[in-house]
Amino acid sequence: MRTVAVVFGCTSFLSALLLFQVQLIVSKYILPWFGGSAAVWTTSMLVFQMLLLGGYLYSHLVSERLSLRAQSNLHLGLLSAAFLLVFMLSLVWPSAITPGASWKPQSSTNPVRDVTAILLLSAGLPFFVLSTTGPLLQRWFSRRGGSAETYRLYSVSNLGSLLGLLTFPFLLEPTLRMTTQGRLWALLFGAFVMGCAWCAWGARHSSEETAPQENTTASAASDTTASARVLWFLLAACASALLLATTNLLCQEITSIPLLWVLPLTLYLLSFILCFDHPRWYRREIFHPLFVLGIFGFWLAMRFTLRMPQVVIMPLLLFVVCMICHGELVRLKPEVRRLTSFYLAISAGGAFGGLFVAIAAPQLFRFFTEYQVALAASVLLLLCCLFLDGDSWIYRMGFWLPAGIALGTLAGALVAGTWVLALPQLLDHYRFYSLALLVDALVLTGAYLQRPSRVRGKRVFCAGQVLVALLAVLSMAILYQTAQPEDALYLAKRNFYGALRVEENEGGKVLFHGQTVHGAQLKAPDDRLPVTYYGPESGIGILLRNHPKRSVGNGTLRLGIVGLGAGTLAAYGLPGDSFRYYEINPDVIDLSAGAQPVFTYLRDSEAKIDIELGDARLLLEREAGRGDEKRFDVLVLDAFSGDAIPVHLLTTEAFDTYWKHVNPEHGLIAIHVSSRHINLMPVIEGTADHYHASTLVRSEHCSSPFLSNVWVFLARHPEDLQVNHLSPKPPTLPSNVPPRVWTDDYSDIIRLLY
Repeated sequence: MRTVAVVFGCTSFLSALLLFQVQLIVSKYILPWFGGSAAVWTTSMLVFQMLLLGGYLYSHLVSERLSLRAQSNLHLGLLSAAFLLVFMLSLVWPSAITPGASWKPQSSTNPVRDVTAILLLSAGLPFFVLSTTGPLLQRWFSRRGGSAETYRLYSVSNLGSLLGLLTFPFLLEPTLRMTTQGRLWALLFGAFVMGCAWCAWGARHSSEETAPQENTTASAASDTTASARVLWFLLAACASALLLATTNLLCQEITSIPLLWVLPLTLYLLSFILCFDHPRWYRREIFHPLFVLGIFGFWLAMRFTLRMPQVVIMPLLLFVVCMICHGELVRLKPEVRRLTSFYLAISAGGAFGGLFVAIAAPQLFRFFTEYQVALAASVLLLLCCLFLDGDSWIYRMGFWLPAGIALGTLAGALVAGTWVLALPQLLDHYRFYSLALLVDALVLTGAYLQRPSRVRGKRVFCAGQVLVALLAVLSMAILYQTAQPEDALYLAKRNFYGALRVEENEGGKVLFHGQTVHGAQLKAPDDRLPVTYYGPESGIGILLRNHPKRSVGNGTLRLGIVGLGAGTLAAYGLPGDSFRYYEINPDVIDLSAGAQPVFTYLRDSEAKIDIELGDARLLLEREAGRGDEKRFDVLVLDAFSGDAIPVHLLTTEAFDTYWKHVNPEHGLIAIHVSSRHINLMPVIEGTADHYHASTLVRSEHCSSPFLSNVWVFLARHPEDLQVNHLSPKPPTLPSNVPPRVWTDDYSDIIRLLY
């Protein structure tokens, strides 16, 4: 039996490891094909969740309707088909899961469809086979006498998933090229096929009489109720939706890289591992107060736009909610005989959460409101679980739990209030005090009024339960407030590439992508003044006003600009100039170049303006491929999404294309590297060394309507950087990171984080 347990455990572990690594490898590989958008990962997760649902449905139907011999034969055939497909794709592609260049999309009109098609072709069948492994192997293992340890096998598979996630950003990504990772994955997939085939072959020799005896305890009997089955689905859906919503927000504000895909997913899986390993890890008296405090912490960070606390609070809140959802799932888990239907419900819930975030939310909400919706749903589900469980703490709530919540909330109010008082611009902190004091009053009143609430065999309501309901209502009111737009909102749009909003104040209109300013325009008569990162004293402003061609009679500029924003740089256009914009987001184009533009820089510019819709790198590659080299005097790289860094625009493959379009005589590449989170200077230095290019760095610390900015200029010849008034002014940044070169196969961003 020990050998059987080892083989089953190793196969489950390996399948889970490969299951998650294939998601990361393929998603990162195709990320440059879709503009580096955070939605690539969200869409990928949805596709893989649907495949996972299909795998669990297959496992459920096979285990319920076929004999063990028929199950074995069918699964051996499926394993053979998947292995054959992986082998054949390895012969025609760089690796079995990294498609050839011919699969790059030709347009950006339907990125969700294109991402889905590529994922299904490259990883669909192998992923489907891997997804069937957990439920089937656990069922076969129980048939071979391992019923007591069956759910422990699920925890082992989740441990493999966790290792698959963590090894990618910290081991595989920094050391191996993408194609090498794909080939290694294919070899390990072959090993998995052999292990799974051994388990399937052994299952056919298990007799039906060895099936585990049904557990008839009260906890297992409750799993057949309709409410339990509904909660299986909803708890899984809530955790999945919050996972993807958290990932969306983090990638929007930092960068869409596997590290930030992995962090939320790691916390999600860790909660699975802990909860399914042993009930002792999920303690209601610990995680429920943390949940309440987490919601108030999130509200505080959102209300006062505290970005770094958001980056910390959101992952922690995700872990707490996932521990609650998965902990309650474990309390509701059925006996082994019904485990495939249990996993099917969990998978269906996960897929539903993915559909809600990836497909429904962009159509329903103008902002990333799905995050607050998922948190509010978790509040309601937690209440349902507590009121349906006669042994829960709301029926026997003593003094110390509510008092602890009250004191914790009061301490948070005092600390936050002291911190807020140090910021003169946040004059309305009294709102936080009001809410905190209201919570304290409710909690202490409930603790004083509550009475012994449980009579043998009966559920009796008391003031403590009313208090819990009031806390839930207050929490949802706070979440509602964080989801409301600012009073200054003028316009909001959202699509595959993120959420845009325009705010209007006394000075003019400001364009935001996520929480990052992407341009602004003052009101008349100053509406032609370039502001934000592009003011006259910024590096790019000095260059465009004093470019050597400006001092030559009839000299005109040819400018290529990657990223449109509000179109601010068009304000520097003079008669005869040619400005060519490359923009992937059609909503951005509509704001600046639509029939009724919100920002009028393009309309008012004296230069000739062209706009190309699509990913700039792909468009430039195609233009160079057909000999249409633009000979730009200046090529501007300014394609941030939120505050996210477009990694695929800073690789050597990308710069190979850029240099083809830059005027070989005196052309420059201007790169906007302002970022709150990542120090890009080592990458720029490494790139300059790689091309033997000269560099000039210009930083500017400004106040409204101008914003602090850092511009780097690259030139083939040092004399091309000798522009009047454009003197070096490097920023104060950490210097302990050596220069590095990024490629499409390699980019290590971890050590560049501030």
